[in-house]
Amino acid sequence: MIKYFKELENREEYYLALVNVEDNGKKEVYDYRIPLSFIEKYSEIFKQGDLLINIFNRFNIDEWFKKNIYIDYENACSVSSEFESIEEEIYWILDEYKKIDFSSKAIENYLYLIKRLSFIYIDLFPKNKEYYTSLNKTIIEAINELKKYMTIQYEQNKKDNVYQPDAWYITPNGYLYNVGKYGHKGRDLSFNYNRIKYSINYNENILENHKTSDGYLNMSKEIKEKGYITTGQFKNFLNYISQPVYLEYINGIPVTRERHIIELILGIINAKACFYRFFEDLYIYTESPQNEIEKIIDWTNDDIGDILVRCCGFHKVESTQTKTITTSLINYESEFSDYINNGWTIRFIPPIIINKDKKNIEEYDSDFLIIRQLLKK
Repeated sequence: MIKYFKELENREEYYLALVNVEDNGKKEVYDYRIPLSFIEKYSEIFKQGDLLINIFNRFNIDEWFKKNIYIDYENACSVSSEFESIEEEIYWILDEYKKIDFSSKAIENYLYLIKRLSFIYIDLFPKNKEYYTSLNKTIIEAINELKKYMTIQYEQNKKDNVYQPDAWYITPNGYLYNVGKYGHKGRDLSFNYNRIKYSINYNENILENHKTSDGYLNMSKEIKEKGYITTGQFKNFLNYISQPVYLEYINGIPVTRERHIIELILGIINAKACFYRFFEDLYIYTESPQNEIEKIIDWTNDDIGDILVRCCGFHKVESTQTKTITTSLINYESEFSDYINNGWTIRFIPPIIINKDKKNIEEYDSDFLIIRQLLKK
């Protein structure tokens, strides 16, 4: 039976109690004209920035990920996630920076971009670790000096309750999963889906032997056993500017035991595990995964929501229909009995299943569903 989540009754009230770490009693002035002395002082950073960006544009992160996922799974996922996050933002940052009449904010964004590149290059190019570490320190120095030109003082107010969007699923293994908004890679499975399609089409081995899904399940188990989330895990999966109040340090690392934060991140991790498990099974148990992916694209209109429900077994909490859940679970009446008794409507759509005997995927037999409905009357 599916666990009844009372949180879903008042979804608009679900928030994370965070503090805005950027709110330090100062306000940025975006259009401040930076003195020439600053540009001259840090001219070497701007020169190196072009080089770092060229390296980034030519680098094959998927190839690196394949080689390193078996060496250090968590670090490989973290580096790859940060690489793709930079990939989402780099073009608009450079567009602003290259304008003739650019602002001080454009310079700041550019410096943060170079800082992020130099940081991940420590992992991507370990032989040059000393150089990138030194460059990173210089960039931090430049950013701190830039902020002195760009800020004014004001009365600070750090409290920041971050409400979650009404975009919920229940995972096949019983966790609440919120997809977030603005398409952040740490929690939106669209990015994972695009990577999977690429991997299958080019016959990569990242879907073999359930290594990815097992990795996420092991991560979930470890978090539940320890009872806390680290600052790195918070950044990787939620990536908010505002942060938890870290009242505890373990091995020098800030951690939080705040219940909503842990539950939200566990939902994301288990969503990724269940999502990857379906496609790993597709890769392992079908004769031509490339052909099966094309079927999925056709049958679902390549819609990630349909794929989650019909293929991966998620249950979608509809945001436009009051107290309605869409599922592809065949025995939904018994599994969702607590929800039905509490006034919820359960909407059924036929699942897409892997037939291990025929080595392909199939839409569930509609004739069986019709007979089942007639027998209920």
